[in-house]
Amino acid sequence: MNRRKVFLAVVIAATLLAYLTIIVGGDLTATDSGLACGANWPFCPGGIIPSNLNNPSVLREFSHRVVAFATSLLLLVTLVLALLWYRREPRILYLSVGTMGLLVIQVVLGMATVQSDLSPDIVTAHLALGTATFGAALVLAVVTAMRPPGEPASRGQPRNASLHQEVDEQHRAEG
Repeated sequence: MNRRKVFLAVVIAATLLAYLTIIVGGDLTATDSGLACGANWPFCPGGIIPSNLNNPSVLREFSHRVVAFATSLLLLVTLVLALLWYRREPRILYLSVGTMGLLVIQVVLGMATVQSDLSPDIVTAHLALGTATFGAALVLAVVTAMRPPGEPASRGQPRNASLHQEVDEQHRAEG
């Protein structure tokens, strides 16, 4: 198993789901469906899974919760993998911990959004923090893709230092 590829795939999937959560949340707001499940978060009429999914507003709100839950699971997996595999990679570890921290606050704000009867200030903070969570996950994905975790850092030389040395030697030989 290639840990780097697994980690990168999980991070990319989590990032895409975080973005999808924002899109579904925007649809929820635009269609005024944010309170379709009532203020008894995380429950809907009928329990965690609503009994009236044929109601488009309830389906929209439930969809947002499902996508947010999937995002949460993948970001948790990202954090666990970072703790298990990349403890000695501070950039990966800190970004994973920070992203998960943002997510925890985001979940609490999601609950507060519903319980506050969609207070505009809380809705705005919820969107802002959702965007920050997506941004942090995106940065983690880019950093991971640019220099994979576990790959040694260069020792003060660019990655293509050997190419530069060959060109320098060739110029010296010619000149």
